[in-house]
Amino acid sequence: MVTQAALDETHPVIRWLMTDARRHIDASEFLEAFAHKLRSTGVDVARVTTGVPILHPQIFSFSGLWELDKGTTERQYRSGPSSTATMSNSPIRTAYEGNGPVRCDLLAPPRADEFAILGELRHELYTDYIVHSVPFADGSNKALSLATRRPGGFSRAELALFEAMIPAVGFNLEVQTLRRTARTLLDTYVGQQSGGRVLEGQIQRGAGETIRAVIWLCDLRGFTNLSESLPRDALIDLLNCYFGPMCDAVAGQGGEILKFIGDAMLAIFPVGADPAQTCGAALIAAEAAQAALLGENRRREREGLPRIEYGLALHVGDVIYGNIGSDTRLDFTVIGPAVNLTARIESMCGQLGRQLLLSSEFVRASRIAAASLGAFSLKGVGSDQEIFIPAGSS
Repeated sequence: MVTQAALDETHPVIRWLMTDARRHIDASEFLEAFAHKLRSTGVDVARVTTGVPILHPQIFSFSGLWELDKGTTERQYRSGPSSTATMSNSPIRTAYEGNGPVRCDLLAPPRADEFAILGELRHELYTDYIVHSVPFADGSNKALSLATRRPGGFSRAELALFEAMIPAVGFNLEVQTLRRTARTLLDTYVGQQSGGRVLEGQIQRGAGETIRAVIWLCDLRGFTNLSESLPRDALIDLLNCYFGPMCDAVAGQGGEILKFIGDAMLAIFPVGADPAQTCGAALIAAEAAQAALLGENRRREREGLPRIEYGLALHVGDVIYGNIGSDTRLDFTVIGPAVNLTARIESMCGQLGRQLLLSSEFVRASRIAAASLGAFSLKGVGSDQEIFIPAGSS
């Protein structure tokens, strides 16, 4: 059992938090180890959660949940009215505001104005529940909750330990949050695969490798006229309605969105052991984007909004994948003749009246049925290039 004494750095839990716990940079892995460390020192805890608001375009808060005999799960709360409603009647909000701790006796009769989670905890036979605010160095506050099923709830010594260990818990959560924030920003603004490379230290200018990939390039048609005729908010909404389905389709098939270039988007699908499979995934993504934008244009027509007209080209070839730029500003991207050829093929979409065009290399690698539209002279490309559409395309 925990005693009142030695609730400083000599206590096994606090000593662990300040030493070995630092090796657990993954939030779920840390939470699992932390819960087991508490139990190994006699703390009768059966449920532990961490709550961390994070910097993310769509996610408001990340939460880790550990339950005895169930293990650890991650929960994410999306920004918006539902998250606001959930947080408005939660002790976690109190912790985020820097107040507390909040302790709830789950053996007491329910009250009409109590926190919403207490009914769920009673149903699961918990007897005591406490939420601590965990301060970070930037002045913000996160949350740590602990619950037990022991008759009588937590002991005085356990409550004293919880209070004493908060600074050490905060240290670990802050390191994990900084890494998660860095990864989130890299995933959002650089791309998941490229962001992972940057986080692993591949940041030297000129560092890169030659890879074989399916290259995806899509471009919005008539954007100059739209940008001159549409109000700012309507133009931004149109771009989001266009890029959203494109991005979702690429990510859904394992592609990597590299960059937005004005109204264009460049993405790759690195070729694995089976080129036909990779090409197939890219084609599925392209067709999914077409279907989504068809539905979007129907909606826009009903509402009297301008249609989204676009072109998309798929090509497969060798690209240089790595860092280019200056000493102070780098871009993790792909370059090479294959990228240039993809751009030239995509520029033919308007001339040929097609939304999706395929290169001859893509058709050969994918082994799909395709119809030739003929061979064309493309600017900056030495020889005529045969251009295809998927068989059965209208």
